[in-house]
Amino acid sequence: MAATELVASSDEGSSASRWTIRIFVLGAFALTVWLCGPRAAAVLAARLQHTAQNSPSVVLDHVGFASRPEWLDKPLLLAVAGDLAPWLQDQIPILDEVAGTRLRDGLQSVPWVREAGIERVFPDQFRLRLELRRPILAVHAGDGSKLCLVDKDCTALPWVDTPLPAVWLYKEGGPTTLRFEPGQPIVEPRIRAAAAIALEWRDELAPLVVHCPQLLEVDATNLGERWMRGRNYPEIRVKLRRDDGEGVIFQYDRPVDSVLPRIPLRTKATVLGKILGKHPGLHGLVAGDLRLINRWADYLQPRAEGVPDPDGPWTDIEPSQPTPRPR
Repeated sequence: MAATELVASSDEGSSASRWTIRIFVLGAFALTVWLCGPRAAAVLAARLQHTAQNSPSVVLDHVGFASRPEWLDKPLLLAVAGDLAPWLQDQIPILDEVAGTRLRDGLQSVPWVREAGIERVFPDQFRLRLELRRPILAVHAGDGSKLCLVDKDCTALPWVDTPLPAVWLYKEGGPTTLRFEPGQPIVEPRIRAAAAIALEWRDELAPLVVHCPQLLEVDATNLGERWMRGRNYPEIRVKLRRDDGEGVIFQYDRPVDSVLPRIPLRTKATVLGKILGKHPGLHGLVAGDLRLINRWADYLQPRAEGVPDPDGPWTDIEPSQPTPRPR
């Protein structure tokens, strides 16, 4: 994961150089040992603490992004910067280890931050390296409430209005039944299953399909075949963006961690490519099935003229006995 770098610095330049600070510290060490003998360690610690506290100050609220990952769009950038802001205030001496550790730990307490590091840039700057959690899924309650975002590890992140696939907790899910703490993992199985599918789609399936449609939603309502059983009711369905912005529902597969066999990703990518070849942009479609390498066209909705319902009552439309001719 690409790191994000911030640089915090003072607005007033300092003439002290790195070598000046080193010479001062070494001189203080030699003088203390010569004068104090057994008490040298204690006196040296006090002198070093005094030196640290009087070293050039870094003004923490003078911050600029030196680099950031491409996925950190404006809404996410503003959200992340806002949550980092409480820890980027006032000023601290550049050599103050206690204050520096407190700053690093404070940054790591922000839900967006997986790991934080601080590098001193003398005479009066910090370079902060932040490994951020990248959201991959937006969690909605069945009543439409916006709950949170999650990353690939299903860590709860604050809600931000940004284009992401969604999971809707249509049954038995919502603010009254789902409890989560930003920065902590979510254990709800439907959310975990949907996050794994969103990651699989983004990193593995979508790169295999030319002009792959945007993933709008992962439907994990039937996880574990809790509500419906049968070939036509998979545990996972996906909704893809049609060329006019509407969604097209596709039967997808079992969850990523299923103990039962799954349809190979290349099969689903091949089927989606064939569908796009026949219906560019999924134009006019409302539903389909990505699991059927040979009969995918029979399951597209609306069904093409002359194509019989593959699950229809064949005995009604194709009698087993020929109809006798009238005499």
